[in-house]
This record gives sequence, structure tokens and C-alpha cells, in this order.
Amino acid sequence: MKREQRYGIKSLAKDFPNDDVCLDFLFDAQHTRQCSCGGSYKRIAGRKQYQCSKCRFQIAPTAGTIFHKSDTPLTVWFAAILSFSSSKSGKSAKELERELEVTYKTAWRMLHLIRKALGQNNGKLKGIVEMDTGYLGGISNRTKGVMKNKTVVMAAKERGGNIRAQVVADSTAQAHREFLAEYVEPASFLMTDQTNRLEKAAKGYERHTVNHSKGEHVRGAVHVNNIEAFFAHVKRSVKGTHKIISRESQNSSTVHYSHQTQKEHVQ
Repeated sequence: MKREQRYGIKSLAKDFPNDDVCLDFLFDAQHTRQCSCGGSYKRIAGRKQYQCSKCRFQIAPTAGTIFHKSDTPLTVWFAAILSFSSSKSGKSAKELERELEVTYKTAWRMLHLIRKALGQNNGKLKGIVEMDTGYLGGISNRTKGVMKNKTVVMAAKERGGNIRAQVVADSTAQAHREFLAEYVEPASFLMTDQTNRLEKAAKGYERHTVNHSKGEHVRGAVHVNNIEAFFAHVKRSVKGTHKIISRESQNSSTVHYSHQTQKEHVQ
């Protein structure tokens, strides 16, 4: 069996040994070396800008990116991105601070900007779509009313495609109906558990369910394993990153795990 291709710190150091190589990579990822006027772009010595040899137009490849106006070396930024993307259970600022030998303020800002850049688009899901509801945060005990302290998150995943997640006020049938109308194309194959809140809300979709109460998790192509894995990954990431989290604003349109600051224990 062919060994799985891996990319780690050794490969990163080989591909991006200095800031000049990193800057060239950012420029080539966004622009072409040839200008529309017929000239070609070359790096301006001592600056993070490129200039056309003919019309003198200048381009700064870090402008409008997470690297904009940052004094942190690009090699450190690239190492932070690799570390963040390789962490299966989240990455805290204190951990990144120790790993990259930077200040806590620098590590926090880098992670904040990396997470902020990972937004979701507004296109609707279609085809076979799995949907489920998760409950995040809240005090971790079994007291009555504990669920009221949790944040309700609805999420749907297109098989082999993207995910849409949204913080909602509650998990009522109306909330399910509104979520489906915004994020899932009508006539899609909808895979869910047997919650009765979707009985009327899912009209217009070809709904298939699995009965978890009877130990049924897969029936042929019918399952919600992918979206349940998403929630499991999110919860592990939250626990691996934060000691405490808060409920996001109920008006939030997406799930932003990096902005949770108010003291509230993780479930």
C-alpha cells in the first residue's frame, strides 16, 4: 500500500524557507506576473510590493488578507496556519504562543484572524443532505433546566460537499423550517433522525430517517453519520481550545467559535 502523503514542519521549512518565498507564493496565488499593459511584475526591493515594469502599477499581495499590516514574519504565519489545520482537537492561543515562541497577544490575534477567514458561503445545499441539531455550552450537570443554558446550533451537510451551520434561538419546528428554507434546496434528499419537529417542516423534501432509539444508525445510504461527526469534531475542538465559552448572540447568522468570551462551562 502506498504510504499516505504527509505535510509537516519539515516540508514547510523546505517549501517556505524565508519571507521572500512566502511573499512570492501569496502574489502568485492571487495574481499573474504579466500585467494587462504588457509589462511584468517584479518585487520592489525592501518592500512587500510588486510593481509593473511598464505602467508602474503596484500590488501588495498581503493587502486584504490576514497578513495585512502584520509585523509577524510570514514564515511564522505559515507555521501557525499549518499548526492550526493539523490540530484535530482545536488550538488555543497559549499553546500556539509556546509552539511559535511569540507573545500571547500575537498568538491570539493570529488564531482570531485565521478562524475569521474560515467563513461559510450562502449557497444552498442540494442532492443528499444530512441535517441535525447540536447543543453547545451550558453548565455540565444534570440539574433541571440545564438545556436552557445551551446554545442551539442547526447544521446540514451535503454528501461530498459543504456544510451550513447556524446559531438559532430554539429547536422548534418553525426554526427547522426556516433553516431548511435558507440553506437546503427543495426536493433534496433529506437525511435526519426521527425528530417529530421535521414532520411538517420538511415538506417539499424527500426525507429519510434512522431510528436511533432502536439502535439504528445506518440503513443502506440512509444515515446522519457525517453531520454527527461534524458536531463531534466541533465539540472536541471547543474543549481543546477554550476553558470557558459563552452563548453567541441569537441574531448571529453563522457559528463563530472564536468569539466566545463570557464565562460559561463547556458541556
